[in-house]
Amino acid sequence: MKEGYEMIIRKNYLINAKTVLFYGIYYENGALFTLVIEGNDKFLVAMAPLKLIDKTLISYGSSFKGALESSRKLLGENRKMYPLKIDASLDIWIFPSKSYKKENCVWFALNHVENTKLLGIKDTKVFLDYGHEINIEMRETSFRNKRGSAEDLRDIILRNTKGELKYSDVPTERWTIVEEMGKYECRGKKEEE
Repeated sequence: MKEGYEMIIRKNYLINAKTVLFYGIYYENGALFTLVIEGNDKFLVAMAPLKLIDKTLISYGSSFKGALESSRKLLGENRKMYPLKIDASLDIWIFPSKSYKKENCVWFALNHVENTKLLGIKDTKVFLDYGHEINIEMRETSFRNKRGSAEDLRDIILRNTKGELKYSDVPTERWTIVEEMGKYECRGKKEEE
């Protein structure tokens, strides 16, 4: 960070519906922190981006490893960089600009990406909510593909979790489950007419 440039540092933070983007930045002590744009605010979080993601996912009942594995299974093994579901009910989906193992990876919140503009062969301007913009060294088509993967993940998960039981699908047979001698047995029970 530039000398004389002070920024608020938060020790506790969770990715939320107002999180626009975040990326790693080395703080003056050499530790990898996370620079977060949330709404109209900008601040540092005293942890690395992957630790921030994992902490957030654990608070929502998952983990980085679990979310990554879920994305791989749902989107297929043929992709290189996977988006992550942070929380479907809060509509929080994030995707990386490059390999999450790279220090200069930017994580974008899907619902805050408005549009893109080609600046050069490998230069893209990304327009974000709250009037924010970021120029990244990436082909515009690559960025659109990553955004598309995040949209695909969102669509698959929402489709899988929004299934409704139709009245015609309600089973008419009822069951009685009985434990006998340490084992359970299901017995059909006809509905009384």
